[in-house]
Amino acid sequence: MDPTKRRSAFTPLELIAVVATTAVVAAVGYSAYRTYKVRGQVQDGLAAAGAIMTQVDDFFRRHGEVPTELAALQPHTFQAGAIVGAVTVVDGRIDILFGAGADPSIAGRTISVVPHETADMQIVWVCGNEVPDLGLVPLGFAGGGRQASQVPTTVADRYLSSDCR
Repeated sequence: MDPTKRRSAFTPLELIAVVATTAVVAAVGYSAYRTYKVRGQVQDGLAAAGAIMTQVDDFFRRHGEVPTELAALQPHTFQAGAIVGAVTVVDGRIDILFGAGADPSIAGRTISVVPHETADMQIVWVCGNEVPDLGLVPLGFAGGGRQASQVPTTVADRYLSSDCR
């Protein structure tokens, strides 16, 4: 071999470094995409609860207490699907159960939105594990009736929007 000639091929070490770097970038990219996809499914669940949130507001304003269950909100507009398996109402709290068609990291898990009221009787919804602001009390508290209670979500925090953590 002539030592003055330069080789233009990759060495095995350089090839391994390129393959390893590509694998790391692909893994990070896949993880970010999956998180993005799951957050979208969680947002779909919250959107499904949107119409029911309005109905809970209306029920409370008409009757002065929170509805005990979804059937009290007839006609309700929710239809179960593959991503959002069920939406239930428990003393004003709306529980969203993700169905079998959702990503495995959230399938069978729940997230809740809980109505609270301000001193001037405005209704504020608290999502997931979010801590209610000072001055908010569970909806129904001021009237001495049934009250919505907050329960921890079973959806991992990394899939929740910033206003639900």
